[in-house]
Amino acid sequence: MKRIQQILVLLITLLVPLFAIAGCSSGDVSKAATAVSSSVQSGYSIDTHQTTADGHVDIYMLDIGQGDAILIKVGDEYSMIDTGDIEHRENIVGQLQNIGVTKLKNVIITHPHADHMGGFLAIAKSMPIEHVYDDGIPVDNNMYKTYEKWIEKKNIQRTTLKKGSTVDFGHGAVFVVYAPWDETLVDKKGQPDLNNNSIVGKFIFGKFSMLFTGDAELQEEKRLIKEQNSKLFARILKVGHHGSRTSSSEDFLKSVKPESALISSGLYNKYGHPHDVTLRHLNEHNIAIYRTDTMGRIHISTDGNEWQISTER
Repeated sequence: MKRIQQILVLLITLLVPLFAIAGCSSGDVSKAATAVSSSVQSGYSIDTHQTTADGHVDIYMLDIGQGDAILIKVGDEYSMIDTGDIEHRENIVGQLQNIGVTKLKNVIITHPHADHMGGFLAIAKSMPIEHVYDDGIPVDNNMYKTYEKWIEKKNIQRTTLKKGSTVDFGHGAVFVVYAPWDETLVDKKGQPDLNNNSIVGKFIFGKFSMLFTGDAELQEEKRLIKEQNSKLFARILKVGHHGSRTSSSEDFLKSVKPESALISSGLYNKYGHPHDVTLRHLNEHNIAIYRTDTMGRIHISTDGNEWQISTER
């Protein structure tokens, strides 16, 4: 920590003459120094410490059938993690409009499968999007080409997220990325495994924390446990891969230690999600289960100190 402080002092010392040359006031210099300090500190301690919450956060796991679409409201700004499937487009836009969403600050696409990326086109057509984040792994299909086309057409900022990245949602809310890694995990054919390169990250707001897992399966879970372990702890878990038996392993649940688990899946879906083995694992760990297929839209409300979960069928 002392070394970090020494670096900060050096940076601030170097900034002062530069701002003076540019004609900036002492107030500008102070703001710049604060920004430098904040960025260094967040990278240094955000994995293991709570943030200072300012205001209120609402998280909605939308009821859109078989897929993921999570809306996050921080202050007066809205963001999304995943956008549901192509067939859900009208439903998702309708739900966003009913909630009062007119623009999105951030959209994080955990991986380029249709049930996570498919709704992006309709959302991009219906409202402004400031920034898009994804895992940087391209796929050769029309959906992905359309995704890239509309990012360019709407002049949306785009950033690839990897382990160590942080997305600032404002008001003390941050998203800390634990996966994927620079080296891509591959399947048995040597091709990028899209599920196991899902963006996995923890949303932190005060004492509240929620781990988002995309469609991460056992391969990605094992590496996360090996590298992160106790850092995976979160109050709430977004269950991986819609409750498939290929995710939510015993060891992973022991590392995360969630109080509650949220599952997004379609009623009577052809995959049988969520699987009985996953539900049994969650029950054995006394984790409260919330699922969109039987409970409808799930709403989390928190001020950073306390949180409540309700369902909205």
